[in-house]
Amino acid sequence: MALAVEVGRLTGENLPALTVEIDRARAAGELRASADADAEYFLKSFAVDPTIVTGAFAGDELIGFISPEFKAIAVRPDRRHQGVGRVLAGAAVDGERLRGRPDVILGVLPDDARGLAFLGATGFAFHSTLWDLDLPHDSAVPEPIWPAGLIQRPFDRDRDVEPWIALFNVAFADHATPLQLDASFIVAGLDDPAIVDDDTAIVEDEASGELVAFCATSPIRRDGVVQPHGEIWTIGVRPDRQGAGLGRQLLRWGAGYLRSLGVPDVSLSVNGRNERALGLYESEGYVRGRTRERWARSTATGIER
Repeated sequence: MALAVEVGRLTGENLPALTVEIDRARAAGELRASADADAEYFLKSFAVDPTIVTGAFAGDELIGFISPEFKAIAVRPDRRHQGVGRVLAGAAVDGERLRGRPDVILGVLPDDARGLAFLGATGFAFHSTLWDLDLPHDSAVPEPIWPAGLIQRPFDRDRDVEPWIALFNVAFADHATPLQLDASFIVAGLDDPAIVDDDTAIVEDEASGELVAFCATSPIRRDGVVQPHGEIWTIGVRPDRQGAGLGRQLLRWGAGYLRSLGVPDVSLSVNGRNERALGLYESEGYVRGRTRERWARSTATGIER
């Protein structure tokens, strides 16, 4: 039986209720296929921009949420099989269309029969496979060698925000899943004491000072203590500088940097459609571990309710 549900973008006032639902979903393993399986960044990002989450309410009670930004949807167990997920999916189509995005993309594990059935029943189709790769503890990491005319330095929040966002967006313009950043979101996130400039390497043209490439790592800091697992979040190279080996050198920088912080477990993720990057990572010793699937529903078609 369908339940009377209201959906809408959340606001900062919904943070306590969303925190409860995120914690519940994480503990139940319902975020394992998302872009933030351990929920390290979900709530931090929500605090900066609440519009990345749409909620489902029964009266004043939050009973489910969806975030295409984090490739996640969750409905409270006692409210399932009542049409809540279907309504959330439809609302996400509306929201992503308004943002100019061609698809709503959600994550699911390949052995999650219930999740796969839900996505198939609500208009989603398989899009791609996301590989999680790990660097074995005993793998040596060579020092990066930067091409002549290029210099590597740490990100500097006082001068790099705008040019770095421009570089990021052009580097990922043709990514398998949309990756575009907004300046206001990044600036607000820099207030987080766990975000450190040194975690991102910038490569710039020595003559012009233009940014041409970067590697952003994601060590996890809790109460100032670096945790044993860290990720190489993104490596981006300006299109006109691709094909010259910068990606390999940035990959080496990222792994070396994380290990210099005392992080033994270094990992990264790559979409299976990016065969060149997958081949690069494996040639540097990274080993395929886990997979997550990405399923997409077009925002151009009529909305199923």
